[in-house]
Amino acid sequence: MGQARNGRAEWFELSEEGWRRSNRARPLGQLVREALQNAFDQRASRVKVRLEEDEVRIEDDAPAGLARDEFAFTVFLGEKDTPPTWRGRKGRGLKEMIASSDRAEVETVGRTLVFDDTGRHVKPNTRRVGTCLKLFRRTSTREREDALQLLRLTLPPPGVELVINGRAVRPPRLKDSLEDCQLETVELHRGVERYVERAARVDLYHPRPGETPHLFELGLPVEPHHLPWHVDVQQRIPLAAERDAARDPYKRTLAAIILESLAPELSRQELSGAWVTEVLAHFTLGPEALEAYVAKVLPARAVLSVGPRMDDRARQLGAKVVDLRGMPLPAVEQLETIVESASTYVERMEGPPKDILVNPGPRAERFVGLVRCLSRELIGREVRVEFFERKARDPSAQVDAEYDRERRVLRVNMRGQVSLEDPLESRTLGIVLHELAHEAGDEHDFAFIDRLESFAGRALRCLVDRPDLLAPYASLKRRAG
Repeated sequence: MGQARNGRAEWFELSEEGWRRSNRARPLGQLVREALQNAFDQRASRVKVRLEEDEVRIEDDAPAGLARDEFAFTVFLGEKDTPPTWRGRKGRGLKEMIASSDRAEVETVGRTLVFDDTGRHVKPNTRRVGTCLKLFRRTSTREREDALQLLRLTLPPPGVELVINGRAVRPPRLKDSLEDCQLETVELHRGVERYVERAARVDLYHPRPGETPHLFELGLPVEPHHLPWHVDVQQRIPLAAERDAARDPYKRTLAAIILESLAPELSRQELSGAWVTEVLAHFTLGPEALEAYVAKVLPARAVLSVGPRMDDRARQLGAKVVDLRGMPLPAVEQLETIVESASTYVERMEGPPKDILVNPGPRAERFVGLVRCLSRELIGREVRVEFFERKARDPSAQVDAEYDRERRVLRVNMRGQVSLEDPLESRTLGIVLHELAHEAGDEHDFAFIDRLESFAGRALRCLVDRPDLLAPYASLKRRAG
């Protein structure tokens, strides 16, 4: 057993075949992305990528080139101390690209490292600046197209020219930049990764037509996401093992920071996305962001549903009832802090009930007789009649009558539009038929409309076919006429 450099006996050996297989399976675009991050970290001002059927070439003009030969072939060897603003990590990227190839050359300042069937060897060259990585492997048209689609999303650092297959990559239109976003990041200290929280700038870009919004790390696309924009975090992101996805808690925190910062400026469409609901389900937003969401996403005069009867009354008073049963409970609880319920709205509009029962005396006898007659004919049972007076704070909250299904009582507001002197007056008859139609339910739905139309038709038949049935309830003037 050999002795490692740190004095500890070597415990492991690397299976080159297994290493090659695992990297060969990685998408081509993700492999080439590793070379881009190396070039950007080494302060290259120009990077050229060429994807062909049997060769992938990445060339840069970084001043120093490859610092050490071992960085090309010693797995996990890399810079031991790097800040969160350094893209590379774990010393794997370059080795993974080489391992995915049938043959490779790393041409750097003064020397070329060759990887072929005979092994690994070095030969001199005359290059004075930068590195040219040549990967010889056969790729399909689909592989190259997918890789180009990913790589052309790249946001090069300011002053860096990135050319892919002869076409310069231009950044999309900037939407906003958020400063001092407290996010988890990764720093390398003596070769050990440490997770720390640090303030960073987050840039948002409008995707071009046909582009899927992505999460970016220091200009390099990491994965698609469900926010409406490209989001570029200007420091390392805690990534999964394959470095192709961020951790879910991190993504939720990032989305919450963006929503909290931009909610007052966002459109209704932007605030209606599933990402906002997810933020509401996991984070407590500040009042300004929450009020902006309510103002733009919920309709004017929105109230929260509490039940059929109260919802229906709120609608009658002009509210727009919103049913949030499909939304996570924490999100609903947040909205309840600034959006009143249907019951609260009704109480506010009508005021606490102050009904006073009254007895209108003999002048109500014909009206009561009509109600009893129609209820027997239309619903098969006789209902009672009560009279009351109610004062409402808002004129729109005034009611003409109410039907109490449990007690089978038609309650008539003496301050309403019911005419006791002429029960067969069209408005009064309509009010009676409307309330009797509530015998089967409180809501004003299509079933209610069907019942009301049926009752109106049957009442009309009574007037035509059996005039003597309703004649006693006509006004004295009409009977005299």
